[in-house]
Amino acid sequence: MDTQIYTNYLTDPNNSGLFGQALLRDVILTDILGPDASNIAYWEGKQLARRFKLGSASDIAVFFAQAQFGTLSLTKQSATQWQFELTGKPVELRVATDSKTAFTLEAGFLAATVEQMIGVVAETEVAPLTRSRKALAITMTVHLDPKDPVSDPQELIPMKLILPTQDSKTTE
Repeated sequence: MDTQIYTNYLTDPNNSGLFGQALLRDVILTDILGPDASNIAYWEGKQLARRFKLGSASDIAVFFAQAQFGTLSLTKQSATQWQFELTGKPVELRVATDSKTAFTLEAGFLAATVEQMIGVVAETEVAPLTRSRKALAITMTVHLDPKDPVSDPQELIPMKLILPTQDSKTTE
């Protein structure tokens, strides 16, 4: 798999910026954490959400893009669940390298962020890989328990996102 990561990310110069992240996440951390890597990534995703507090679904989507997790879209929302779809080059490359790759870091991040926003216990389930509108898609459903408020609710003070300005965009 190691040489496949190298080939998948560096064959196309547009993907080379994601190589370091893949190397750390899918090779080094997997080596260090072993069979528990997926579970630990979920809990670390929750910890990241506690450090980088976000206030809306659109903020989550911006953060996912900035962290190069992929393109996140909220596809369904109800009192008991929020369903997200994760697509884009980062997803395609990770799946091309390892079809069983786990998106548990992102899942944990979603669970804790939505939990902070709504104030009830939340957990995220990652569905098997699908194709959506001809694109590879990871569906993540955040299950909410409206009858189970968080034990220590705190006022959510979301961080201010840094958004690109028109001046900082380059044209190709």
